[in-house]
Amino acid sequence: MRIALTGTPGTGKSAVGRELARLGLSVVSLNSFARGRGLLGVRDRARRTREMDLAGLGRALERELPAGKGVFLEGHVAHLLEVDHAVVLRCSPPVLRRRLAARRYPAAKVRENSLAEALDAITAEAVARLGRRRVSELDTTRRTAASVASDIARLSRGRFRGAARLRPGRIDWSGDILRNAGYYSAARAGRAAGTPKH
Repeated sequence: MRIALTGTPGTGKSAVGRELARLGLSVVSLNSFARGRGLLGVRDRARRTREMDLAGLGRALERELPAGKGVFLEGHVAHLLEVDHAVVLRCSPPVLRRRLAARRYPAAKVRENSLAEALDAITAEAVARLGRRRVSELDTTRRTAASVASDIARLSRGRFRGAARLRPGRIDWSGDILRNAGYYSAARAGRAAGTPKH
């Protein structure tokens, strides 16, 4: 069984992936896997990102991972690959903004990612590809990586049977968009006018 461990940057994927590995589960960090095989594109310096060759990544995973072996694919594009289930980690946008700012993400990227989280962008993509029954959401806002990993490990051992309480739709950050509408509008207006970003 292949399980995508996915979510907006800053929701805790890497930390939860490390905890799953400590529990004896097989975890592949897609960033490391892709980097080691030359599957990362040219660096976008402004956004501090690289595009990943998803088709090449899919082929490399098929070649190198034994068929039938249970594995977690950790990364924010994991749900776009051939997987049996996706676990989407979620985080309250204000907390996410603080986490990303602490990582020294550019202000524009902090805004972009926190807005994507508020809009459920990754959950919507996962559901569109896999259907609601094959997607679970966990809120990591006030939880340790170890406790989240423990829940995921337990659910994966049962092949996500009985995980209806974690189906998409219960986590709703849309109020954050309304609370910050002025902030987002001002940021867009500032960019359009050529004023410095804050």
